[in-house]
Amino acid sequence: MIPERGVSYYGVAYPDRAAADYVEMVDHGCNAVLLAVSEFDWWFWRKNVIRLIDAAKDHGLRAYVDLWGWGKTLAGEPPSLFLMRSLEGRQRAASGKTYHATCLNHGTFREHLKRSIEELVTETCLDGIFWDEPHYANWHDSDWACTCSIYGALYRDRYGEDMPLELTPRVIEFREDRAVGFLRELSVYVKEADPTVDVVCCLLPTKSPLIGITDWEKVATIPELDTLATDPYYFHTGMSREEGLAFFRETSMDCMSLAQKHDKLCQLWLMAFRVPEGREDELSEATDIAAELGADSLFAWPYRGGEGSVLASGDPWRVWDTIGAAYRRHAA
Repeated sequence: MIPERGVSYYGVAYPDRAAADYVEMVDHGCNAVLLAVSEFDWWFWRKNVIRLIDAAKDHGLRAYVDLWGWGKTLAGEPPSLFLMRSLEGRQRAASGKTYHATCLNHGTFREHLKRSIEELVTETCLDGIFWDEPHYANWHDSDWACTCSIYGALYRDRYGEDMPLELTPRVIEFREDRAVGFLRELSVYVKEADPTVDVVCCLLPTKSPLIGITDWEKVATIPELDTLATDPYYFHTGMSREEGLAFFRETSMDCMSLAQKHDKLCQLWLMAFRVPEGREDELSEATDIAAELGADSLFAWPYRGGEGSVLASGDPWRVWDTIGAAYRRHAA
């Protein structure tokens, strides 16, 4: 049995239209939904975002909110309104190039997040809030960030020297500590607004220091964190079925071990986007692995296999129905 089974959801702004999708989610074995809410969504569709959460609860779904793409320090395709409104506080690469992402130490950005988190928590009936793949900009490139003036000053305060432009062990440690501190601060905002709202953090399954956080235990020890999560996606890597499922198992075991050690719940994610046609059954096998390991929560990204989007799977409906059958099999 997997106690919590859910799917990410976005692109529908009207609660009465979403209600039909919620019914479909429940029919597919879901008892939770993650609403991916961009900065634009919260500004433009605010009243309906609140109603979307209400409607999810009315259909028996636990409702989580993902700050989807906020500042581009949290994952997601949507553009960031904060970045569109200001050129200040952007992450700077070692080469001096400026990235389209906000420095996570930028005071105005943190205030923007604090205010928005307080609004979300106090104005809605959400069950949890989700930190989505926190990362530094351009983490696939050796031209790492962030070397902006804010980071430079913080580094000098800590070590008494200028921050080098090489990714030294000390720089790696500093970047990681700043990123973990950022997550702690956001989590504190949630608990101060409402201690009953769960905090979930999903970490990318990579050991590259470019990402910013590779020592997951530092995140697992955050007192305000309720659930440690990871998304061991692999279809996009070229892994075979055997390699991919082994990667899913190994990464899931690492997450589960740390979660149990620090008395957190463990959440795992299925890659339901860009699934190659003919490999849908691997989602069912991965669900079985999650159940075998004792995962507390399993989500799939996104609803209906990304049908009609740039993330669409080869056969979106087969992806969705495969997940539904697997979820129902592992429901209570």
